[in-house]
Amino acid sequence: MEPVIYPNITTGSKWREVRVFISSTFLDMHGERDYLTRIIFPELKERCKERRINLFEVDLRWGVTEEESQLGKSVELCLTEVDRCRPFFIGILGERYGYAPDKYEVPDHPRFDWVRNYPPNRSITELEIHHAALREPENARGAFF
Repeated sequence: MEPVIYPNITTGSKWREVRVFISSTFLDMHGERDYLTRIIFPELKERCKERRINLFEVDLRWGVTEEESQLGKSVELCLTEVDRCRPFFIGILGERYGYAPDKYEVPDHPRFDWVRNYPPNRSITELEIHHAALREPENARGAFF
């Protein structure tokens, strides 16, 4: 079996970089996200530094601007970040389904073909989970829910 190589884990220099995507709806799970970003990740970052790894959590509560959202860039930005963080994905599920755009605004690029064929009116959180773990389960080794 050939080793799996992920673009998120860089090994070309003395220090490596690892990114972890945090997914949940924006209107709930604040406490859980805050606990991760204020308690868990700082501890993990310290442990990673001892192993010469820079750890970055990607929490798009602060990453998608109002302008980008109004321009329909939310789906593209979120899915691009999921790709940049592979294989690491944390999905936090609760009571809400999340924002479901009327249509999916994505670039005319082959890596977004699946989105254009995905059932309409699904939440961005569902799209993130599907892209990170369900669409290609063999790539979901670092997905946690």
